[in-house]
Amino acid sequence: MNEKLVTELVSQGEGPNVEFKEKYSSRLLETLVAFVNTAGGHILVGVDNRGRIKGLFDPKATAESILSACREAISPAVQPTVDIVSLEGKALVLVSVERTGRMHVKGGTVFIRHGRQTRRATAEEIRYLTLEESPEVFERQPVREASLRDLDEEALRVYFEERAPGVEGKNHIKLTELTVGQSLAVRYNGEVVPTVAGLMHFGRNPQQFNTNWGITALRVRGQDLADPIIDRKELAGTASELIEKGRLFVAGHMHIGYEFEENGVTRRDIPEYPMDAVREVLANAVAHRDYSVNERVQLRLFDDCLEVQNPGSLLPGLTLEMVLRGGVPRRRNTVISQILREKGYVEEVGRGLVFIHRRMREIGAGDPQFEATPSHFIVNLPSRHRTL
Repeated sequence: MNEKLVTELVSQGEGPNVEFKEKYSSRLLETLVAFVNTAGGHILVGVDNRGRIKGLFDPKATAESILSACREAISPAVQPTVDIVSLEGKALVLVSVERTGRMHVKGGTVFIRHGRQTRRATAEEIRYLTLEESPEVFERQPVREASLRDLDEEALRVYFEERAPGVEGKNHIKLTELTVGQSLAVRYNGEVVPTVAGLMHFGRNPQQFNTNWGITALRVRGQDLADPIIDRKELAGTASELIEKGRLFVAGHMHIGYEFEENGVTRRDIPEYPMDAVREVLANAVAHRDYSVNERVQLRLFDDCLEVQNPGSLLPGLTLEMVLRGGVPRRRNTVISQILREKGYVEEVGRGLVFIHRRMREIGAGDPQFEATPSHFIVNLPSRHRTL
């Protein structure tokens, strides 16, 4: 089985989860750390970076060195699967590891995998890996200053009744238990207190506990932030309220063009931006932003484009290319995202960006632009008027 796997790995070449090493070295350990910190992977020792089979003189010694280094040079220690295999009559060592959910370090440095590259993790990525070590990611952590009185009880009852009609009455399950069971609240120091996700969906005033959980909306008369700002609003509310308020802000400043049908009489309105795509962009920002970062989502409407910038880059191991292809299963905020999906605000996982692309083409605008920096994810929708 391993020989078949090795043949497939050599055939497909190096990638996000595959690395070739001609021999054992400290760089191999860096790649190993990157794999366990990211999404797991395979290292094939005895193959050069062009995929040419070189073989190893003493594969057993190589395997033992790797296992020893994984115990002594990596913290916490890593336990890879190490196999000696043969290909083209030459001995190779296959090292396989899975993502552990913990942050591993070699020589005081945290490494992650980014596409085909192994690199040092940024401060943002290290902070996220640290959060991941706990079974509770940030959206599920308690907001200690809040209490259940800060949640809208009626909205919670409606939500649970829609999901499971009669769940309270028939099964005698208290609303508090349902709320805790869905990670909308947790037990903390003998009390039940809302989580970040609970406040963002059912809070009476979520920004009371962190003003940065809102959206700053700007209308700029020009093409960059050096130009005059003619309208500014600090949007607040629950996740769904933020999305709707952002959509209304764009609609209030958007130009509506028109064109005549073939009969020359019937006029058809054409918006500057497709509003369902705008809503999807805003929903993705609210759903996937990093709530542990004290920074607001930025909504900027320029003369030539609409830009939405949310704090928090891609999760470790994900690249922009992977996200644009769709089908990426990992999400930063699973609770917030799931409830927005149930409410119809976001597309299924991996489909949102595809949907935005399609809608922009349908109105004759340019393609949307997506950018992932070490600290932000940015979406830029070109104005349809710019293409006329």
